[in-house]
Amino acid sequence: MNRILDTVDVLVTGGGVSGCAAALAAARAGAKTMLVERNGFLGGIASSSMISNIYNHYIARDGRQVMRGIGVEVADRLVARGAGTPAWKFPDGRLVHDPEQLKLVLDEMMDEAGVRVLLNTLAYDPIVEDGTVCGVHVDTPDGRFIIRAGVVVDTSGECDILWQAGAPTRYAAGLSTLTFKMSNVNLEALYLHFKAHPETFPIGIDAMKNFDEFQDVWLNRNVLYFPHSGGEDWDLFQNAIKAGTFRKEIGQIFGMDSSCIIGMKGMDTAVINSQFWRIVSIDPEVVSPAELEAHEMCYYVADFMRRTIPGFEHARICQISDELAIRVSRGIVGEETFDKDERTVRGDIESNDPTANGTDIEYRILRSVEADERYKKSDDQLEANICVPDVIACRPQQKNFKLTGEFVSNYTVDIPFGVMVPLGVENILSASGKGVSAVPQTMLRYQSAGMALGQAAGAAAALAVQKGVRVRDVPIRELQALLLKQDVYLGDEARLKTLGLV
Repeated sequence: MNRILDTVDVLVTGGGVSGCAAALAAARAGAKTMLVERNGFLGGIASSSMISNIYNHYIARDGRQVMRGIGVEVADRLVARGAGTPAWKFPDGRLVHDPEQLKLVLDEMMDEAGVRVLLNTLAYDPIVEDGTVCGVHVDTPDGRFIIRAGVVVDTSGECDILWQAGAPTRYAAGLSTLTFKMSNVNLEALYLHFKAHPETFPIGIDAMKNFDEFQDVWLNRNVLYFPHSGGEDWDLFQNAIKAGTFRKEIGQIFGMDSSCIIGMKGMDTAVINSQFWRIVSIDPEVVSPAELEAHEMCYYVADFMRRTIPGFEHARICQISDELAIRVSRGIVGEETFDKDERTVRGDIESNDPTANGTDIEYRILRSVEADERYKKSDDQLEANICVPDVIACRPQQKNFKLTGEFVSNYTVDIPFGVMVPLGVENILSASGKGVSAVPQTMLRYQSAGMALGQAAGAAAALAVQKGVRVRDVPIRELQALLLKQDVYLGDEARLKTLGLV
């Protein structure tokens, strides 16, 4: 029989940015909190896959900051370390930072909050008693143990613990990527190339409007950001494909002309994301060959960039991501579901097509191509805030650039507590952005939303233990009041009055 390692109020499984936010919120609310992470560092995919940009859902189009809390604290700490761009409070998606120093920021925050962190520890096989999750088994270098907990928050990304506990889940097949970093890059030369050929810069992709905005970001914010999939509209890639000197698809891999390039002024490195894989399973026999193929393709793209892209003539790969970034897989079927129109739906949303439900939709939206009719935004959307009574965070509404010329709105959308609450099992929450109840499953996948979900889940877990209630039954107004104390934005003063919070 496995030994009991500890008994805690709140156990968080998965140390990505969502899990770290959950652990921080729980500990700051007074709960005895433990965080277990399978890697030897915190940050999850953000660290292991060198995701060097936090997609910025903090700022509305008019400049109002409508997402706060731990996500902003992380950004501010990165800036204070010189590891992030200070000028990030713009409604355009770019909060560029050093993912290696993100690890240190998260370490520091865990230590300050008194969170007990176990690295190199894999959580599995939840302990379920009378339909209630009471803890998990863990595999450590020192053997196997049991950790018992009042509430478990699953931020594994793949809903591992929830799925093993019997919670109903959806499965979405979608895109995966492997990023790499190149050193000895002359970012100024790349900027000057586009300055000389502004007509070759892609229009309206990945929260980057055009060359003028690209230039402004480089000159005034010290960030070079060439958008995801922008290479599909870049003559240097497309001419090479036509000439047969570069291949867009090899084996399982497609989109090798995606060519996202992210760097900061004063540094000679750039993070490159220029491949897509469609992963239809998280079976290791499927994922492992994709990872092996991905490593080789990083060098294929890098060699082409050295031969062709200004500023990369003397560059070389200095780091490849530790793991393939699988953008979606499992997601729970929750009490509420976040839908394609950023609205909350009670009850299940029928979705039997795993490809349409996955990040192929995200890719098509990124390219401003109309998605499957089932996932096309409705025509009756009003220019108004989208409000729900169980709001736990807000973000700006997303706009269709091709139709509006903007990526975000002045209006906000509420993220509901119910998307984290699974059907069929008690005292466990899903708080990974890609693991909550959403169709398409990418609707809340970004790091900023993930940290907001994690903070709410951790606060709810602490409150449930303190009040002796099931986590799905926490008094929502008390949870919202706790989140307000933790600097979470839940709406303007009029909205807070409506909720009875002021």
